[in-house]
Amino acid sequence: MDKNNTKSVSMGNTDTDEILFKLATHFPTSEVSWRTQRVFQSYKDKKWYALALAYLSVRQVQDRLTEVMGPNWQCKHIVYGSKTICHLGLKLDGEWIWRSDGAGDTNFEADKGALSDSLKRAGVAWGIGRYLYDLKNTYVPCEVTDSGKFKKFSVDCWEIVRKNQSDFN
Repeated sequence: MDKNNTKSVSMGNTDTDEILFKLATHFPTSEVSWRTQRVFQSYKDKKWYALALAYLSVRQVQDRLTEVMGPNWQCKHIVYGSKTICHLGLKLDGEWIWRSDGAGDTNFEADKGALSDSLKRAGVAWGIGRYLYDLKNTYVPCEVTDSGKFKKFSVDCWEIVRKNQSDFN
């Protein structure tokens, strides 16, 4: 009980809290990559837009784990048909704690893509890059080929994110 006769609640081990905070720290915007999910021409202004998705590379996730955990992390991959599950373990307070997530084969280097994607998704379960999922839909003006295939973004994706987060659109 504290001086106000209320029970004080601990959020857990301070070292563990600090580790989880460091894992979840935002990456510099220059280190976040963007890909398109879909491309379309607006009926309203006839311009082309892409729904842009922010992502991290598997190397960034591995580097963050090593930077924060040193040698105290490991992962195991288990394949179930075309799905790969990554079990990502962190040694916290002397005990291995595991979180898992999975991914299917990708269109490019299917097995390697599933391994990478499942590790990135398991990293999100520990807070690594989780904030990227909280970004509003990011529709970015883009250039396309004559057949309507994506060529490149016309503006910096982060500029659109900042506009989306502003109260003064």
